[in-house]
Amino acid sequence: MPMTPPRLVVPRFSEVEKSWPVDCTLDGLFPASEAQVQLALGDQMLNATVVSHGDTLTATATAKAEQESTQEIVCNVTLGGESRETRENVKAYNGPKIDRAKCPQRLTWKDRTMHILQCQARDNPNPKLQCLKKGSMFKVPVGIPFLVRLNYSGTYYCQAASSRGTDILTVMMDVQDRNPIAITIVLGVLTILGLVILAAALVYVFGVQKRRDIYHVRQSSTRLPLAPKQPDEAVAMELS
Repeated sequence: MPMTPPRLVVPRFSEVEKSWPVDCTLDGLFPASEAQVQLALGDQMLNATVVSHGDTLTATATAKAEQESTQEIVCNVTLGGESRETRENVKAYNGPKIDRAKCPQRLTWKDRTMHILQCQARDNPNPKLQCLKKGSMFKVPVGIPFLVRLNYSGTYYCQAASSRGTDILTVMMDVQDRNPIAITIVLGVLTILGLVILAAALVYVFGVQKRRDIYHVRQSSTRLPLAPKQPDEAVAMELS
């Protein structure tokens, strides 16, 4: 059994719920094939694969942290009643993560109303969170009140970014007119009113034209015409 401890190779940082490799090697063992190796993450024993070559023993395994914390990896090699051990610390962290429960993926709002986009992201350090509209890259505020307008409708990509990575969530925003039914009713009333006015105008125009086409017949006189004078009466008048 050599006096030197095993060489333990592990990452200094790891992401929560993501598997990462563990490698432990010890030289100078004889016989290396009879040595026993144990790998552990905290109080959890790891399923190690052990390979010996000459006087070198190598054990490999995969580990995964379930929550954000600093945990200890232990490699212990035993042979002939003696043991050598090495310990290393691994810090498990969350990559940036947008809270799906607090960031609805579909929103239906009314035009010209105040709302708050309640998206949140967690990480250490705190990530930068922004929501950009697809195509125009228009940015809506996150976590503060803002006035919603009709042209805000569309697909938004909400991204949380930090030095440890990014997380993206798609949010659909549907902004509707405040009084679509009232507008429909008003348009219907205006249409009917317009038709009534048009009909009245047509009746008036045709009525005037018809009156112009009526001819007034002049009534004939009921008086009888004077009778012409007789010849005898004319002569008598001359003699007198």
